[in-house]
Amino acid sequence: MELRHLRAFIVVAEELNFRRAAERLHMAQPPLSQQIKRLEHEVGVTLLRRTTRQVTLTPAGQAFLDEARRCVEAAQAAVRTARLAAGGDTGVLRLGVSGPTFYEVLVLMAGKFGRHRPNVRLEITGPAFAGELIERLDRDEIDACLIRLPVPGSGIVVRKITEHPFGAVLPVGHPLAHRDRVRLAELRGEPVISYPSKRASGTVTLLHSAFLAQGFSPNIVQEAPDTHTIMLLAAVGAGIGFVPMSASHLKVPGVVLVPVSDMPALPLALAWREGDDNPVLHALISLLDEVSAECHRWPGAESAEAGT
Repeated sequence: MELRHLRAFIVVAEELNFRRAAERLHMAQPPLSQQIKRLEHEVGVTLLRRTTRQVTLTPAGQAFLDEARRCVEAAQAAVRTARLAAGGDTGVLRLGVSGPTFYEVLVLMAGKFGRHRPNVRLEITGPAFAGELIERLDRDEIDACLIRLPVPGSGIVVRKITEHPFGAVLPVGHPLAHRDRVRLAELRGEPVISYPSKRASGTVTLLHSAFLAQGFSPNIVQEAPDTHTIMLLAAVGAGIGFVPMSASHLKVPGVVLVPVSDMPALPLALAWREGDDNPVLHALISLLDEVSAECHRWPGAESAEAGT
C-alpha cells in the first residue's frame, strides 16, 4: 500500500469531490480516480460511494480515513525524526570523565550542549583514568571522554579545551602552607603521594618530568587511586601530593592547595574515535571553541598560563 494512495484518499475524503481533490493534489482527475480504485481493490472493500451528484464515505471508508491519517502522520514523523537525528538534534551522547578535577569544565560543557541540543540525552559515565576511558572508546562503550593529555593508544582524535596548573597538597601545618605559590625545589625530599603509575600514566609522566627538569626525582612513598584520596592522605600526615588546582573545590579539611610555579600545566581535552560520524558527537565538538574560550575567562586562568 503506497503512501501516495493514502494521501490521495484523504484529500478526496475531505473534499468529497474528485475535481476539487485533483486540483489540490495538482493532478488530473482520471489518474486520481484510478488511484482510489486501486486502493479499494487492495483493501478489499468500497471506501467511497459515488453517484453523478455526490461522493460520500462508506462506513468502511470513514474507519479507513482515521487510520490513513495516522499512517501518513506517522510517516511524516519518521521523516522528521530521521532528519533531526542526522543533524545531531536527537539521540544519545555517552561521555566518559576521569574525576572531580574536571567537574567545572564538565558542568560548563553539559550546560552549553543542553541549551544547543535540548532533545539529546547526555549519559555521563565514570570516574575512570585516561587509559581506561580510551579502552572504553575502543570498545564503543562511550562516544567521547574528557581526559588529561597525553592520550595513550592510536586512532584517537583529541581537542584541547583548557589546562590546569599543578598545585601542591600540603598539610595546614606545613612550613610552606601559608605561601601564595611554591617552587618545586622547595619541596625536594618531601614524601609524595602519587597517582597510580599504571593507570594515570599521563599525569604521572608529567610529574616525573617536572622533577627531573629540576635535577631530582620525586620521593614517592605511596600511590592513591584518585585526587580526593591523595588530599585525604596528605591531611592525615602521610605526605604531600601534586594535583590539578581545579581540585580546590573539594575542600578537604586539614590541607591547603598551593600553586607550584615551575611545574607545567595539565592539559584537559575531549577525545573521540577517529572517523566517528555520529552527528550528536559532532554537535558537541562544534561547541568546543566556545567552551575553551569561556574556560580562559575564568578567574586564575591568566596566572595559570603565566606559570607554565
